[in-house]
Amino acid sequence: MLGKLLFPTIEELIKERDFRTLKQTLSTLPSVDLADIMADVDEAQISLIFRLLPKDKATEVFEYLDFDDQKMLLQSLSREKVKGILEEMSVDDRTQLLDEVPPEVASQLIELLPPQDRQLAQTILNYPEHSVGRLITPDYVSLHLDMTVREALDRIRTFGKDMETVYACYIIGEQRRLLGFTSLRKLVTSPLDAVVKDFYEDHFVFLRTDTPQEEAVEMFRRYDLIALPVLDSGGNMVGIVTFDDMMDVAMEEFREDMELMAAVVPGDSDESFLDEKLTSLVWRRVPWLIMLLTIQAVAALILVRFESLLEAFTALLFFLPALTATGGNTGTQSSSMVIRAIATGEISDADRWIVLRRAFMGGIMLATILGTVGFVISFVIKHDPMISLCVASGLAVVVTLSNLAGSLLPIGLKRFGWDPALMSGPFISTITDIFGLFVYLEISRFILRTFA
Repeated sequence: MLGKLLFPTIEELIKERDFRTLKQTLSTLPSVDLADIMADVDEAQISLIFRLLPKDKATEVFEYLDFDDQKMLLQSLSREKVKGILEEMSVDDRTQLLDEVPPEVASQLIELLPPQDRQLAQTILNYPEHSVGRLITPDYVSLHLDMTVREALDRIRTFGKDMETVYACYIIGEQRRLLGFTSLRKLVTSPLDAVVKDFYEDHFVFLRTDTPQEEAVEMFRRYDLIALPVLDSGGNMVGIVTFDDMMDVAMEEFREDMELMAAVVPGDSDESFLDEKLTSLVWRRVPWLIMLLTIQAVAALILVRFESLLEAFTALLFFLPALTATGGNTGTQSSSMVIRAIATGEISDADRWIVLRRAFMGGIMLATILGTVGFVISFVIKHDPMISLCVASGLAVVVTLSNLAGSLLPIGLKRFGWDPALMSGPFISTITDIFGLFVYLEISRFILRTFA
């Protein structure tokens, strides 16, 4: 916010080439606000602002920039400047950058790193994509069992400024075996001559390097932690992941799910809506819309099948939109509730029979209520009890089945390894529209042939 307020001043200082005042002004701004300012200026001004920043602040600002601006700066800066930025970047942010650039560029950037950092970068990039291993940082507080509190606090004072967090402290044994943990609060409230092994916790929650990032988000939510240790297949500690990393993952998952539920192909997470090209926005929507249009075309075939019925009882047509829309709304409601429950870990594949039973009973209750309302409305409009019976019966069956479909299809997708959000509102609505149309007309034909 502060950066937006000072943006006109910064533009004026650049225009007047008052670089001394500009440098002083920039030094007062938080790094995240500087990144916002640089997102609103042209490439030449980005390079100018970046070169005026102190080394430490320049690295922080670089980490907040979007990928396109990072790439532009890497191309415009000297080799030594790029080397300095890469060395100062946090491990997780550096990994994300190396993961985004083309492989040949990543190789060139890795070669600029010192041998130890180079080996670490290569190790992390070898972990599976979207796994916890891609998010780890080796910068954590490690203690030993025989340390006193005084020694532990001295270690934190000495190395803490370079750590991702100092609030969670991990007890490490031979070959970096994780033995337990303690907290900074526990250390500062214990006697200085107390020994760590007398009060550390040896029961702990941890992640594996190959744990999917989505599962890690659920672990953070479940245990309400600020950091979690990450172990390799041998049980040795390789680093930690922190809450802010998980927030980024959660936001990305939320964005992808929202786009899938809106029947949009997920786009680049680093690109904002206003920055994305209009052609890209359109083409991310076109595949779904073409598929849904093709499915909707089945409705024409259904109407042809019941052409004689509709010619004889044209009143049935009046209630088609309301009935299909109600079925679609019911399916969308239930799928949204189930997708949310899956995302938060409230239900799993093992709960599908419970979900089935609840969906069926809930569908019956909704069908009773909406069927009654549909009967009354249709009778008020047409004053024909047979048409009203058709509407009420069709509505009851459609609502029941739509509720079942909306509840079970996301679970089915999850079981086969697909994203439940693929069962989007538009997709569910389209399927239940087509199905509702067929059921309504088939039930109406049966009722009218039998009782009319």
